Order: sequence, then C-alpha cells, then structure tokens
Amino acid sequence: MNDQNYYRQVVGATEEFLGPAAERFINRQIEFHLGKSPETIKRDDIPRLKETLSAALGLLVKDKAVVAEAMHKFDLIVKD
Repeated sequence: MNDQNYYRQVVGATEEFLGPAAERFINRQIEFHLGKSPETIKRDDIPRLKETLSAALGLLVKDKAVVAEAMHKFDLIVKD
C-alpha cells in the first residue's frame, strides 16, 4: 500500500466520527505530533498517530465506546 492510501484511510476512519472536519483535524495531528506532511505518513506512523488521536478524540467525543471504535479502525489500517 502506498503512503497516500494510509493517509486516505486515516482520514476516512476519522470522518465517520468527525464528519467533514476530519481531514483538517488529521492534518493538524500529523503535522504537530509526527512533524511531517500528512500525505507522507507511513504504516509505521499509524500506532503513534493512534495514541495522539485517542487522546484528542476523547476530548472531543467524550463517549469512550466511540473512541474505542475509532481506535479499532486504526488497528485495522495497520493490519492491512
């Protein structure tokens, strides 16, 4: 899978929970926490990104079941 596909999968998984704000949210998380351009993330970046997204989504969503479901989607991205 190429890097662009990982980025698209991450955005797609997050859109389910944040709607159209997901791409902007993901871009900021990647740039700030990973220090790289969003389109350049690799498979190895997903676990670290998952940690930061878990904390951030927890603040935004407040429903632990929703956050757990989102994190499960990130696990599936890494397994692909």
